[in-house]
Amino acid sequence: MKKLFAYLLVFLIISGLALVLAYKHDLYTWEKPQQNMWIQGGTLFDATSEFATSNPGILVADGKIACLGESCNVTETTLIIDATGKSIMPGLIDLHGHFFGGKEQSKHDNMLNTIWAQLRFLPSVRQDLIQAGVTSYRSLGDIAPAIFDLKKSLSQDKLAGPRLFVAGPIFTVAGGHPTQRKDIPAWVLKQMTFQSDSPEQITTQIEQLMSQGIDGIKVVYQGHTDSVNDIEMPRMSRETLATITSLAEKNGLWVAAHTGGQNETIEAINTGVTSVEHGIRHGNIIRQETLDAVTNNQVTYVPTLAREPKGHLNIPHLAQSDVMLGVGTDSPVKVQGQYSYHMELKRLVDAGLSDTQAVIAATRNGAIALKQSKQLGTIEQGKLADILIINGYPWDNIRDIEKIDTVIINGRIGYSIN
Repeated sequence: MKKLFAYLLVFLIISGLALVLAYKHDLYTWEKPQQNMWIQGGTLFDATSEFATSNPGILVADGKIACLGESCNVTETTLIIDATGKSIMPGLIDLHGHFFGGKEQSKHDNMLNTIWAQLRFLPSVRQDLIQAGVTSYRSLGDIAPAIFDLKKSLSQDKLAGPRLFVAGPIFTVAGGHPTQRKDIPAWVLKQMTFQSDSPEQITTQIEQLMSQGIDGIKVVYQGHTDSVNDIEMPRMSRETLATITSLAEKNGLWVAAHTGGQNETIEAINTGVTSVEHGIRHGNIIRQETLDAVTNNQVTYVPTLAREPKGHLNIPHLAQSDVMLGVGTDSPVKVQGQYSYHMELKRLVDAGLSDTQAVIAATRNGAIALKQSKQLGTIEQGKLADILIINGYPWDNIRDIEKIDTVIINGRIGYSIN
C-alpha cells in the first residue's frame, strides 16, 4: 500500500511539472528588453499631417520618443537601427476587437485545445497582432474577469502582446444584441454582457468595473436590424444611455456604441458616445444629417467592413466629409492566413478612402478614440515609442502595410524579420 501511494505521489508530481512546463511552453513572452535606440535614415510618416518627410532621426529612451533630429544625444550603448530605403510610421490601433474570439476557428480544433489556449491567454493571437503591426488593441466585449487578468499581465510585461484597452462586458438589455446569438454558448454570453435597462443598476456596475480597471464602455444601442427598420430586438432607453455617457465623461472613459439605423446613430451621438461601431448598416446609405452629427460631435466612426460588407457603400460619403474614421476588425486576427487588420485597411481604400486617410485612421484617429492622443497615434517627442518600420510606403499604397520589417512597442523590439 505504501509503495502504491509513493508511486501515485511521484506520478502526481511529474504530471504537475509536465503541466507547468506545457503551460509555459510557447506562452509568448518578450524576448528582448526595453532598450534605448536610434532610428536613422528612411522616410518618416509621423501621422501629424498627411505628408511624409525625410527621417531626421528618432531617439527612443525609456519606452518613449525622447528626441527627434540632430540635437539628440546618441551614446555608444544606444542600439542603432538603420531604416535607409524603408519607411517609419506609428503602430496600428485596432478599435474593435474581441480578444477571446481572436483565433480563427479550425475544423481541427477540439474543445480541450480551445480551453487550453484560452487559459494561456491565446499566445498565438498576441503574437499575430504584434507581427501585423497592431500595437494597441481595444477589447469591446470579452469574458470577465479573464480580460482584466490579461490586461494586468500585459501591463506588467509578464506576457508579450499589444497594449490592451478594455471595456469589460457589453452593456445591453435582456434579449438585446448579442444575447440572441446562437453561435456563442449561453454561459459565454452571460460572462461578456451586463443586461439591464436600469440606470441605478448600471451605475453600480460601472463603478465596480472602474475599480477593476476598465478604460471605457461598450454599449449596444440598436433595435432596428434591417433595411425597412423592423424592430426585431429590444434596445435600452435613451435615459439609460445618458446615464452611461454621463458617468463616462465624469471619469474620463470612452463610450463605444454599437448602432445600426440612422435615427439610433444620431440619438447615440447626441447622447454623448465617443465612437460609433459598425455605423449605418445593411446597405443603407448614410444621410447628411447623420454625417453632420458625427462631424459636429467629433465622434469616431468605425465601419468594421469585415463584419459589415455592405458598409463599403458609405465609405465614399465618409471620405469626402470631415468624419473622423477609425479602424476596427471585429474579426479573428487571421483569416485564411491573412492578417485581418491589413485586409480591413485594403477594404477601406478599395471602397473609396485614400491610402493616406487609411493610415491616419489606423493611427492618429485611433488614439483620439481611445482618449490617448497625448500618448499614442503619432511619432512625436514625449509619446510612447510604438513604431513600425516598413519595406514600402503604406500612405502611398496601403498594400505595403504587409511589408513590415520591424515592430517596436513601448521601446522594445517586438518583431523583426532580421
